[in-house]
Amino acid sequence: MKRLTEFLLGHEQLRKFIDDNRGQLKKLAVVAVLVVAALGVYAFGGNSKTPEIAEESKAAEVEEVSTTTIFVDIGGAVAKPMLAELPEGSRVEDAIQAAGGLTEDADLTSINRAEFLEDGQKVYIPAFASEDEAVSQKSAPAVSSGTDANGKVNINSADSETLQTLNGVGPATAQKIIDYRETEGRFMSIEDLKNVSGIGDKTFEKLKDYIIV
Repeated sequence: MKRLTEFLLGHEQLRKFIDDNRGQLKKLAVVAVLVVAALGVYAFGGNSKTPEIAEESKAAEVEEVSTTTIFVDIGGAVAKPMLAELPEGSRVEDAIQAAGGLTEDADLTSINRAEFLEDGQKVYIPAFASEDEAVSQKSAPAVSSGTDANGKVNINSADSETLQTLNGVGPATAQKIIDYRETEGRFMSIEDLKNVSGIGDKTFEKLKDYIIV
């Protein structure tokens, strides 16, 4: 009975203490909750930040790769032929734009503008021939395989018709020259022409300034 009385008395005093200090107890409860929450953040914070750090590191690596540069020499039919500094992974079109774009006479027939560039690469954009150049090339006389640019006759390769353009060489002599090189081999010097039957010193003197081997 005594113990029950003491227990009830103690219980009654506890209730009175709670009623009298309810406000402070609420504050203590809030503080306790905050402390527990803080401990939880501290305990698991390292793991939660790890993915963020990994993402930042990955982004930095990507940025580093994308900022690698190459140097390309671009010329020809572009506005500003230049040594262009471009990001790695650039294409021919990027080099063209860096050089100010194409000129009006640019010929892209053989150019692949989608081609990837390499460091130190040379890119040359050809141009169409102008109208005057095209007319000049079309009207230029064809050079025979038996003559050189100066019109001299090559006695090793000229055909009978070309050989007959030489002063004093007719069809018969032209055929002798052809027969000689077919049987004896090519002429090693223009003087070897005197080995052909019918061509002596006098004939050779008339021909020497107009022939080559």
